[in-house]
Amino acid sequence: MNLGLNLVESRTISGVFEAVGSGIGCLGVVPIQNSLEGPVNETLDNLFSRRDVYVNRVIELGINLVLASVNGDRGFKRIYSHHHAIREVRRDVLNSLEAEVIPVESTSHAAMLASKDESGAAICSRVAAQLYGLKIIADGLQEDNNITKFGVISKELTRSGERTMLLATVPHRPGGLLKLLEAFYTEGINLTMIYSRPLRGLAWQYYFLLEFEGCLDEPNVARCLERLPAVSESVRICGSYPTQRLT
Repeated sequence: MNLGLNLVESRTISGVFEAVGSGIGCLGVVPIQNSLEGPVNETLDNLFSRRDVYVNRVIELGINLVLASVNGDRGFKRIYSHHHAIREVRRDVLNSLEAEVIPVESTSHAAMLASKDESGAAICSRVAAQLYGLKIIADGLQEDNNITKFGVISKELTRSGERTMLLATVPHRPGGLLKLLEAFYTEGINLTMIYSRPLRGLAWQYYFLLEFEGCLDEPNVARCLERLPAVSESVRICGSYPTQRLT
């Protein structure tokens, strides 16, 4: 099916944010969270620092990692992959490969590097292996229940959907985070994800990413958000969005 989209690969997550933020009518796809490895910090930090990019949809995708090389044999000396993917591979599989493991910016970049290295291989998706003409040596390398949440991002703030995401900072004193969370409890809003990340330039202080059920157009969500300025130092709404599970 031709969606009329011009697909452009980026070597890094930050590159996707930069392209979306500087373009008009651009969409990007970035990983947010993995069921085994937790949050993708580069994505969270870009959502916090870039005030012109929003999350419009979240897609949960079951991950199938493959081992692939140009020649399709096991005579490789190096394995390229993203550090998240490396940690998602079953330990017995990784230990059996007996090759140098080299972390790179993404699994697609790993496939590109392997396509130019006759002594190299990549741990990547089947799509990336096919895109770069690699032959698959083995598949199903990942641990069980390996699911990644991907966000579709754009410059448009969307207000409807099943869930909403925001980023906040709170006063650096006892009860700072508690008072933020009380606003959600008071309005009966269920949190589905919460992570903390360091604030650059402020040692041992953090910002928080929260995802919760409900959308910006719902009255209880609106009331909750009205409470937040009194108990936080900053709040950034990343948008409301539908979620979809693909297998």
